[in-house]
Amino acid sequence: MTASSYNAEDPVDLHGPAPARSAAAAQPTAVPADRPGPEQLAVVQPPVTADPALWGWRARLRKATGGLIKPGPGKEEARHRQAEVAVRQYLGGGRLVMVANPKGGSQVSTTTLMLAHTFAALRGGPVVAWDNNEARGTLAQRAEVATPDTHVWHLLGAAEHLLAVGTAGDLTHYLRSQPSRAEVLASDTDPARAQQIGPGECGQIWLLLSRYFGLTVMDTGNNVRTGNWQWAAAIADQLVVPITLEPDHAQSAAWMLDHLDTRRPDLVSGAVTVVGPATASASPALRRQMLAYFAARTAQVVQVPFDPQLAGGRPIVRARISDASRRAWVGAAAAVADRLAARSAPRPDQLAPRTATSSPPAQQNPALEQPGHAQVSVTELPLRKAT
Repeated sequence: MTASSYNAEDPVDLHGPAPARSAAAAQPTAVPADRPGPEQLAVVQPPVTADPALWGWRARLRKATGGLIKPGPGKEEARHRQAEVAVRQYLGGGRLVMVANPKGGSQVSTTTLMLAHTFAALRGGPVVAWDNNEARGTLAQRAEVATPDTHVWHLLGAAEHLLAVGTAGDLTHYLRSQPSRAEVLASDTDPARAQQIGPGECGQIWLLLSRYFGLTVMDTGNNVRTGNWQWAAAIADQLVVPITLEPDHAQSAAWMLDHLDTRRPDLVSGAVTVVGPATASASPALRRQMLAYFAARTAQVVQVPFDPQLAGGRPIVRARISDASRRAWVGAAAAVADRLAARSAPRPDQLAPRTATSSPPAQQNPALEQPGHAQVSVTELPLRKAT
C-alpha cells in the first residue's frame, strides 16, 4: 500500500526553497468592527463607598443583626475611604516632597514621619524619610526603630560603590526600616564633624535614593539660606508647610513662602499646609485669620488633631496612634498625593534621546514662565505672640 492511498501529502524538501504563498494567504484577516474586544471581560470593581460601614452605629447595627441590615458608610467614613484611594494613586517615579518651616518646634519632623508612614503603609512602600539637615537633625530620634546607627555621611562614603555595583539590599545598611515599611535616612550624628551637608552631597544622596524609592519625604533644616535647603527648594516636586496656630510659627512659615515665591512660585501655590495642635489655643478670631491666610497662599489646608503619641519629642510608635489621628494623616497624605498626581513627570522612555555629542538640556523652571499669583504679603499679617 502506498502513501498516496492514505491521501498523504508529498514529502517536503527541507533543504529547498520555501513554497510560495498565495497573495490571499499573505493578507491579514480583518477583524470585524462589531467583534467584542477583551476589554469587555474586565471586571468593574464597585466603589469603595459601596461596602458596608465599619465605623460607628452603622457597623454596630450590622453586627447586631448578623449582617441582615448592612447600612453604607457615613459621610466621614466614605471620605476616609476615598482618601485612602487617593494615597494609592499613581504618582510617577522619583518624587520628592519637601516638608519645611524655618521655625523650630513647628512639627516638621513629625509631619515628615507621619506622611512617610502613611504613604508606605497604604502603598506598600518604597518610601523613605530623609533628614536633610545641614548638620544634625532630629528626625531619626523620632523614628520607632533606631538601628542601624549609620547616617548620611556613611551613605556618602559608599556612594561610589553603590552607584557602580550596589543593590537595593546594599542601600539598607544605611537606612532604618520602620514597621510601616517606611525607611529613615538619618542626618549626621558625629559631634566632632565640622563639615556640613551641601548641595553636592544632596545631589549624590538623591541620585541613590531616587534609584530605589519612588517617593522621598524630606525633613529640611531651619536655615533657608544654606546650600542643602536651597537645593531641596530647587528640586522638590511638592511643598508641605507644617504649622501650629501660634503667631510665631505662622509668621515664620509666611516669611518662608515669601522667600520661595521669588524662586519657586509653583511650590508655594501648590503647597499643602498641615495645621497641628498648638501648645496654647488661639482666640477664635486669630485662628480664623491664620487659617484664612494659608488657605489663600497655598493650595490646601489640612488639620490634624492632638495625639499624645506624637507630642513630647519621643519616638513615634505608629501602632499606638489614635484612630482619629491616623485618619487625619491619611487625609493629609491624600492632599499631597493629589498635588503630586496633578504635576506630571515624564517616564524615561518619553524623554527625547540624547546623542553622544549633545549637551544636557538646560534646567528650566516652568514656574518662572508663569505669571505671579496674587498674594498677601507677610507684612500684612499682623500676628503677635501673646504675652
